[in-house]
Order: sequence, then C-alpha cells, then structure tokens
Amino acid sequence: MGHTLKSLWGSRSEQKLCQDNESLKGKIDALEERMKKIESLSNNESSASVCHAQRKKDSLAGRRVRILNFFGQVVASGILMSDDNDNVVMGKKLGGEYYEDSILIAHDPTASLFIKDADRKNMNDAVGSHIIWFREYVELEDD
Repeated sequence: MGHTLKSLWGSRSEQKLCQDNESLKGKIDALEERMKKIESLSNNESSASVCHAQRKKDSLAGRRVRILNFFGQVVASGILMSDDNDNVVMGKKLGGEYYEDSILIAHDPTASLFIKDADRKNMNDAVGSHIIWFREYVELEDD
C-alpha cells in the first residue's frame, strides 16, 4: 500500500538512476566552477572600477567654476577641464599652479587673461575655448 519505487520512478533500474545522478553531479560541478570564474571576473572589474572611480573622485574635472581676477571678482564662469599636473595648455604645463578651464560665460569680457596667446588676450576671446588659470583664482561652484 502506498507508493513503490516503480510507481515513483517508473521502470528505471537503480543502475540507471545512479548514472543519472552522476551525470547531474558533473553538470552541477561544472556550473559551480563557471560561477566562481564569473564571480572572480566580476570582483576584478569591480576592483578596477573602484580604482577608476577613486581617481576620478580625486580629480575636480567636470566641476562648474567661477574664474576670479586678482581682486577676487568673478570675471567668467566655466567648467574645470583638467587638474592633471602633466597637461600642457596654451604652451604651459599645469603643474600645481594652474587649472585648465573651459570658459562658458564672460562676466567681464574685457578682463585680461593671465596667460595670453596669439588668439586670446581677454576673457571675451576665451569664451568657448580652454585656457589656463591660476588655481588660487578658480572657485568651485556648489553642486
């Protein structure tokens, strides 16, 4: 009375069930190995992303800025393009002294640039282009 092996499993023999179990165990082991490899790759990518994010976080690039003159007056607004000391802009290496800025708006179009070149002498000439500006006269806008 009740269920028998034959009613549960049909007419399969015990030997066939053992073979099926071995086959399934092999497939499970292979899947577990694949999962470990995927997790390992994912962890490596995640670690690389964290390192990249940390470098990016340390950089101020992309931040909105106000450009000040020597008197602390806002003469332009723009975007800080680079704070990488090795970048060369307008023939000068940024070093620890300058930022590379993209000028969006000249609040004082006649304000003289600290570093001039053949095409750009004042702030109006710099609108839409990249210039370098002394770091101490670049003010980060609030996010």
